Amino acid sequence: VMPASAAEMKVNGIWNAKAYARDNYDGDDDTDDSVQYVTQRMRMYFNFIASENLKLVYKNEIDMEWGDASFAVARNDGGGLGGDSVNLETKNVYLEFMVPDTPVKATMGLQGVTLHKGWFISDDVSAARFDMNFDPVSITTYWAGAAGLNADPDSSDDLWHIVASGAYKAENMDARLTFGYQRGTNDDTSADDPESDDLYLVMGEFNMSFDMFSFFVIAGKNFGEVKSDGPTTEDYDYKGYMFNAGANFALDMATIRAQFIFASGDDEGDFEDDFQGMAGETFSWAEIISDGYTYDRNADLSQIGGDNSPSNMWAVNVGADFKPTDTTTLKFDVYYIGMVEDRTIAGDKEDEIGIEIDARLTQKIYDTLSLTVIGAYLLAEDGYGVYDSTDPNAADNSGDDAFQVGVGLDFKF
Repeated sequence: VMPASAAEMKVNGIWNAKAYARDNYDGDDDTDDSVQYVTQRMRMYFNFIASENLKLVYKNEIDMEWGDASFAVARNDGGGLGGDSVNLETKNVYLEFMVPDTPVKATMGLQGVTLHKGWFISDDVSAARFDMNFDPVSITTYWAGAAGLNADPDSSDDLWHIVASGAYKAENMDARLTFGYQRGTNDDTSADDPESDDLYLVMGEFNMSFDMFSFFVIAGKNFGEVKSDGPTTEDYDYKGYMFNAGANFALDMATIRAQFIFASGDDEGDFEDDFQGMAGETFSWAEIISDGYTYDRNADLSQIGGDNSPSNMWAVNVGADFKPTDTTTLKFDVYYIGMVEDRTIAGDKEDEIGIEIDARLTQKIYDTLSLTVIGAYLLAEDGYGVYDSTDPNAADNSGDDAFQVGVGLDFKF
């Protein structure tokens, strides 16, 4: 006998396939890092809706590269002959409900959280989250177990967040202020290294829009300290800060964009002044320097943070979006990227990354299916190369140009 249930299930998601090639992502042309990929991804959202006040959400993901291993149990495998691989990833599992007789919405479980365009956080975390709406003011608070949460008191590798965020929304403007505390991994054994790691992050955001003009400002500041009793490390403070501002001008057939990006840096080997986002920060911007359309993150750029967590960098961006027809969009961007503080690249002190030029064409085929073509080229300066603070001669060459080209299909259902 099956139990009676009045829950309604709704399914939605995305599917895409992307073919692309890139070269020289490490800035060292003496190494062969030219690669070509065809990747495929599907994400599905299962919404089990008991009522307008109660639902359970399950989100999964299947990734693969065409030609990858078959008959395997591994992430991103299954694209080879025969398929037959186990590669189903769980992205979200959470319960969302309104607390009776209150304006509080509770979200419990593994869920996605995004604040301040990813500068603060944009990732999936296991969290207890509470959203309160007092129109026009809303408040969000959550506790998240980001990693570890080890019950062994002699091996405490906990990493968790406490966050409180308030927002105000009017007809043509909105503002948000967020406070966060991150307890970093620590070691309570006799060789405490670190003994404690306490990061505080305060971030504010302001957006305003008019008929033909809009702008935004985001600013953040780090506080806190790391204490260590280890024999080779010293205590240090978190002193970093960031600033991101941009504007859009809407014309008849185009929108002109400009923005400035700044994330503080410190002397080489002394990272007190490097900006630190919360664990899970994902600020995506350019195609090569960041992870644009292809999600291909450039982790080699550790001199400016890498992996969408900028530090020790500044950039100026101008761009334009054109819509020649109802189904065609053209997007162009130019970035100049520099370093706040010098870094040793291939044995020399450098402070410039270069100029990146991006172009993207999106053609709608059906309402839910589109074709995208991208091209990106980095006119590299000598600061674009392999960086290793412990080995200044990690690369013999630097400053070699990089490029990426690609084409993709995107389907939403």
